[in-house]
Amino acid sequence: MLHKRITASILASLFTALLCAASCGEEVVVDNSVDNADSTLTETSEVTTELSAELPDVKYDGHVFNILITGNTENTWQKNDFKAEELTGEVLNDARYERNLAVEERFDITIATDERYGATKGAGSGFTMIQNCVMAGDTSYDAGMIAGYDCATLALGGYLYDMRTLPYIDLDKPWWDQRLNEDLTINGKLYYSTGDISTADNDATGAILFNKKLVEDFSLPNPYEMVLDGTWTVDAMISMGKDVSSDLDGNSVWDKNDRYAAIIWDDTVMGVINSTGEKCATVQPDGRLELTLYNERVLSMFEKFTTAYYDTTQAYHYQRVSYDITDPVSMFANDQALFFMQLLDLVTYFRDMQTDFGILPLPKLDEEQDRYYSTIGSWHSVFLLVPSVQENAERTGAILEALAYESYKTVTPAYYEKTLVGKYIRDDESREMVDIILSSHVYDLGWFYQIGKYCDEVLYMWYDKKSDFTSMYDSHLSEAKADIERINEAFAELD
Repeated sequence: MLHKRITASILASLFTALLCAASCGEEVVVDNSVDNADSTLTETSEVTTELSAELPDVKYDGHVFNILITGNTENTWQKNDFKAEELTGEVLNDARYERNLAVEERFDITIATDERYGATKGAGSGFTMIQNCVMAGDTSYDAGMIAGYDCATLALGGYLYDMRTLPYIDLDKPWWDQRLNEDLTINGKLYYSTGDISTADNDATGAILFNKKLVEDFSLPNPYEMVLDGTWTVDAMISMGKDVSSDLDGNSVWDKNDRYAAIIWDDTVMGVINSTGEKCATVQPDGRLELTLYNERVLSMFEKFTTAYYDTTQAYHYQRVSYDITDPVSMFANDQALFFMQLLDLVTYFRDMQTDFGILPLPKLDEEQDRYYSTIGSWHSVFLLVPSVQENAERTGAILEALAYESYKTVTPAYYEKTLVGKYIRDDESREMVDIILSSHVYDLGWFYQIGKYCDEVLYMWYDKKSDFTSMYDSHLSEAKADIERINEAFAELD
């Protein structure tokens, strides 16, 4: 918390600076002193005025810059980072409107979006439409914001422009996500990206909500303090919840009418693997992708997490009942779970919740772990891409760089205000937790490329409450090695 009195303008500027850093994958170190707030504000003002996108002074004669928008639609998950048709008074919409208008006026263009939602693992609407356009030499789409699995498949097929070679795009600028640059670049090539240009990646980041009333009722330790002192581990989380569960209606049937240690989204099992700092597949210093799923840290996390939460008196696996999120949201709002493990976007469901709740990162494996790691949910991820067939690549690069730069100045601060100050987050500690979460992004190519089908197999183990991780891994190892070799060969040949 802030223990000294700071003016509202300085506080807002400090939090905005923190999120601008966090959204681009930079480490965030929080110092709540007044002196630090003043110096941070000064430094941020100087940096912001000095940073500018080095773009051409040119007009594009009314060109309609068309962006294909696709992605998963589960539970109304539809994210269009570019649609803002008018000023409405809603802070995020209006920031996008002002950003779009600034870029449209600068280049004499109109920004348009074509929404075609629907995604499958690598063969969704985004993949099909971009593939068809490229093969036909059709330049209908200047860019796309496409589901992560589709992005990976399109990159492997040679249908995308290397973002590192697109004119005017400077991925080293702070408005691009530097952690993504590191995690997703194979053989020096990067075919899809994100950063301040999009808020969808933040929404799709793994996170945990906790019920403050239950923490108080059961005299549990303060989880905020545990995060900050490095003791927020999977063991600590399990220990906190072990006495919370209760068969509230006394019918010996564990269902939506009872209370649990945790409500858990299926894909969380992939997130906690990444929360160890490990990945299914990792790009090595030589630029090649390597299988890295099987090691002691992953085995230990999987065993600890599943041993505790396969127990249906401890965890409510709501998707094993229904993919409709209505019941678990109601349960958490009614104080029927200590934790709710899903994505950061989950906070949007609890604006009117009577009981106070807080936000936490996914836990570490152990206290010796260097930091927290917050994975991007593969199924809900979307990334910016550019089809390899372009009518005018310089125009596309200039417009996208301008959109990213203007987003850095307006959209990211508005998103922060919307998420933390304006609507959903209820305390200063949660703001600090969100800074930690958004500065610790993990992008796992092993999930996106479905190497060895491990992304599915890990989920199948969760569905069926299986524990033999080693047998699962070994049974798909040959397929995984072949996938890795195929990806590395493809990226070596792509130009």
